Amino acid sequence: MKYIVLCFSFSLISLFVSAQTWKELNDSLVGYYKKGEYDKGISVGERAVIAAKKQFGEGHADYARSINNLALLYNESGQYEKAEPLYLQAKKIWKKNSEKNDPGYATCLNNLAELYKDMGQYEKAEPLYIESMNIRKETQGEKSPSYASSLNNLAGLYRSLGQYEKSTILYIQANEIKKNVLGENHPSYATSLNNLASLYEYIGLYEKAEPLYIQAIDIRKKIQGEKHPDYAFGLTNLGVLYQKEGLYEKAEPLLIEAVNIFKNVFGENHPAYATSLNNMAVLYHVMGNYKKAEPLYIRVIEIRKKLQGENHPNFANDLDNLAGLYESMGQLEKAEPLIIQSNQITLKNLLSNFAGLSEKEKGNYLTNNLSLLEINNSFIYKYPKSSSALLQNNFNLQLVFKSLTLADTKNMLVSIQQSNDAALLQLLKEWQASKSILAKQYSSAIADRRSDLKELEAGLENLEKELSRKSSEFRNQQNANRISLQDVQKKLEQDEVAIEFVSFNVYNKKWTDSTMYAAYVLNKNDLAPVFVPLFEEKQLQQLFDRAGNTATTMVSSFYRGLKVENKGSASLGKELYQLIWQRLEPYLKGVTKISYSPAGKLYSIAFQALHIDSTTVLMDKYQLQQYTSTRQVALRNKANQTTKPTDITLFGNANFTMDSLQLTKQKMNQSVKGNVSTSIFAAKKRSSDDNTWNSLPGTAEEVNSIKQLFDKNKIATRSFTQTTASEENLKALSSNSPQILHIATHGFFLPEPDKKKKETGLSQGNAYTLADDPLLRSGLILSGGNYVWSGKTPIDGVEDGIATAYEISQLNLSNTELVVLSACETALGDVKGSEGVFGLQRAFKMAGVKKLIVSLWQVPDKETAELMTTFYGYWMKGKTINESFTQAQADMRKKYSPFYWAAFVLVE
Repeated sequence: MKYIVLCFSFSLISLFVSAQTWKELNDSLVGYYKKGEYDKGISVGERAVIAAKKQFGEGHADYARSINNLALLYNESGQYEKAEPLYLQAKKIWKKNSEKNDPGYATCLNNLAELYKDMGQYEKAEPLYIESMNIRKETQGEKSPSYASSLNNLAGLYRSLGQYEKSTILYIQANEIKKNVLGENHPSYATSLNNLASLYEYIGLYEKAEPLYIQAIDIRKKIQGEKHPDYAFGLTNLGVLYQKEGLYEKAEPLLIEAVNIFKNVFGENHPAYATSLNNMAVLYHVMGNYKKAEPLYIRVIEIRKKLQGENHPNFANDLDNLAGLYESMGQLEKAEPLIIQSNQITLKNLLSNFAGLSEKEKGNYLTNNLSLLEINNSFIYKYPKSSSALLQNNFNLQLVFKSLTLADTKNMLVSIQQSNDAALLQLLKEWQASKSILAKQYSSAIADRRSDLKELEAGLENLEKELSRKSSEFRNQQNANRISLQDVQKKLEQDEVAIEFVSFNVYNKKWTDSTMYAAYVLNKNDLAPVFVPLFEEKQLQQLFDRAGNTATTMVSSFYRGLKVENKGSASLGKELYQLIWQRLEPYLKGVTKISYSPAGKLYSIAFQALHIDSTTVLMDKYQLQQYTSTRQVALRNKANQTTKPTDITLFGNANFTMDSLQLTKQKMNQSVKGNVSTSIFAAKKRSSDDNTWNSLPGTAEEVNSIKQLFDKNKIATRSFTQTTASEENLKALSSNSPQILHIATHGFFLPEPDKKKKETGLSQGNAYTLADDPLLRSGLILSGGNYVWSGKTPIDGVEDGIATAYEISQLNLSNTELVVLSACETALGDVKGSEGVFGLQRAFKMAGVKKLIVSLWQVPDKETAELMTTFYGYWMKGKTINESFTQAQADMRKKYSPFYWAAFVLVE
C-alpha cells in the first residue's frame, strides 16, 4: 500500500508595481493566494495579465511577471496544462531581455520546476531548480529566505528520487537559514520543519518526525489560523504519521478536520482535497472499515483523473490503494486490472525520469521503486490462480527492471561513442578523466585524499547527468529496446524455455521478514509464463551453513562428478537440487535448452553441476545459458554469431611484487607489443597472505598453451606477462580492444567494510578494504599490485597494478566479444536488488563486452589451463562460443570432480 504525504514546496510569488491598476490587481491577487482562494485569484490574475499587456506590451519583464503569477495559481489549483505554457512564455521573455539574474526570472524557473515535479517529470525539474538556486545564491546570498526555499525545493525533488542523504542535508540547511533569518514564528520556517519531518517519516524515523510536525502545526495555527490550507496540510501529515504508528484514535480526528478545511477552501475538485480523502481512505482501510474506505478511494480516483490525468504518479498510487483494498476484501478480479494499469503508469514515469540521472541516482531511484515488483510477486505468490494478463504484466516488469541501470548506462555510453557530436564526445572525455582522478583518490589512504573529494564527486555526478540529458540518441534507443514477453518468445526455440528467477520480500497486508525465491518459466507458445514458488532464502542459507565456509567443502558437499569423492555430498547435493530445481521439472517437458537469469544468492550456484540423481547432473539433461536478464534472449542474432576466433590478447604470470623504482621504470619502459614468458612452473594456490598476493607461475603455462594453440591455427595473438602484464597495458586496450581478452591472474572481491574501521579510516590492508562502492572492492591484480595492496602510498603518475571494477567499467571494450577471467572468484560481488552482481562481470559489461567467462570459486591453474585450451579448441573447429564452453566442461567432467570445472560460468 502506498501513501501520499503532503510536502510543502515554498514558491515565491513575484509582485511588481508599475501602474496603479496593475498594482491593485496584484495586491488583490496576493491576498487570494495567501488565503488559498485560488479560483478568485485566477480571475484577478487573468485581468492583471490583460492590464500588463496593455500597459507594458508582451515583451516586457513586467508582463512576464504577470503571466508567471497566473501560472502559479493555475499550478496550485491543479490546472497544469494551463500553467506550463505561461511559465515557458515568461521564461522566454526574461531570457530575451537578458535579465537572467532578475529575481523574478529565478522565481519563474523555480515555479516551472515545481510544476514539472508536481507532474512527475523529475528530469525536467532538476536543472531548473539548480539554475534558480544559483541565481538566488548570486543575487541574494546564501543566507536569504529565497535561497533557503530553493534548497528546500531541490531537497523535495531528491526525496522523490530516493536520494535521501542529499535531501536530508538540504532540508536541514534550509531549516537553519529560515530559523536564523525569519525566526521561529514564521510560516516559511513552519514549512521547512514540515518538510524535514516528512522526510524523517518517509525513511521510518517517526520519533524525529512527530515533534517537528507538532511544532509546525503550532506555528501555523498561531500565525495563519485554523482555516488556512497550510494548517490543514500540517494536520494531514501528523494524522498520517499516527496512522502508520497504529494510533488510529489520534489519526482520525486530525484527518477529518483537514478534509473539511480543504473542502471549504478549495472545493471538492482540487488535488489537496483528493489527497486528504485518500489519506482518510487509507486509515479506514487499515482499520478494516472497508465500507467507508471504498467510496473514498473511488472518489479520489475520479478527482485525480480529472485534474492530474491518468499518467500522473499520484493517479497510479490511488489505483494501487484501491487494488489493495479489493485484495483485502478478497475481490481479486477487481484488483488485477487496477494493478496492471498502475504498473504501466509507474513504469512510464520511471523510464521518463531515468535518462536524466547519474548511475548512482538510477540505483537509488530503482531501489525506491522496487516495492512495485515485490508487491506484485507477493500477490501472485498468495494467489496462484492469478490471470494470464497479470502474469504477462509481471514478467514484462522483470524484463525492464533486471539490470536496468547497467543496460541504461551502457546504452548511453555506446550511443555517445558512436555519435558525431563533438561537444558530446568532449563531455564524455571530461567525465572519463574525472572518473580516473577519483579512482586514484580512492586507491589512497583516507587521510591522504584530496580535501575537495566531495566536490569532485558532485562534479562528476553532474557531468554524468549532463551526458544523459544531452544523449538524445540514447533516449531513442531506450524506447526501442523495451523488450516484451512476446519479443523473448520470438527468439526462443521450440525445445527452449526462459527462466527468470526472482527474489522478493513478501508483502502480506504488511511487509514481512520473509524473502521468497520463485521463477517465471516462459516457453515459446504459452500465453503467459508460469510462476513457480521455490523456497525461502533462509532455507538456502541453512544449506550453505551446513556445507561449510570454504570453497572446497562447499563444492564437495553440493556437486558431484562421475565419481563420488565425498559420500556425504549425496544428501546436501540432493537437497540443493530439490530446493532450487525440482519444482521446475514439471514445466520442462520436452525442453533441452534453458536460458536463465539468477537472482539473489542464486548467483553463487553452479547450475550446470546440480545433480539430479546418482549419475546425472543438470548439464547432462539441458543445455544451459546464463544471462544478466532473459531480455537478452530477444536480442540474440544467430547471423552475427562468430563461428571462429579471429584474435586474442592474453595477460598472465604477472610480476606482483615490485618496489617503487621498478614501478617507475615499468611506467617509462612500458611495451604495448607484449611478450611471453617461456618459463613453466607448477601451479600455486591463488590466495593472499600478509597483505600480498602470491605469484602465479602456473598462469605462464596457461598463457603459453593458449598462444601456441592460436599460433598453430594462424590466429593473431598478443600476450603480456611478468612486468608487461600491467594495468597500463590493460587500459591501453580501450577503444582498440581485441575480439578475445583472456586474463589469468588474481581476482578479488572484498566484503563491505566494518563500520568502525570505516569511521576511523583504520585498516590492516589498503584503501580498497574501506570502500563503500562494491566496484572498488572487486578487481584484478596485475604487475606491481602488491605495492599499494600492502598499504603503501600510490606513486604519482604510475598505475598501482590494481585494476578495480570501477576503473574497468570506464574502458571502451565494445569490440570485444568475449572476456575470459581465468582468475579466482571473478563472478562474485555485492548483489543489489534487481541489478544483479556488482563486481567484475558488471564492469566488463559496462565496458561493452558481449560475453564473459567468470569463476565462482578458486580453481587450480593446471586444470584451469586445460579447460580453457579445450574450450578454444572447440571454438576453432567451428562450434559457437556457447557450444564450445559446454563441450569443454563436459570433457573435463569425465576426468575431474566439479571443483575443477564447474566454477566457471559463461554469462551473456
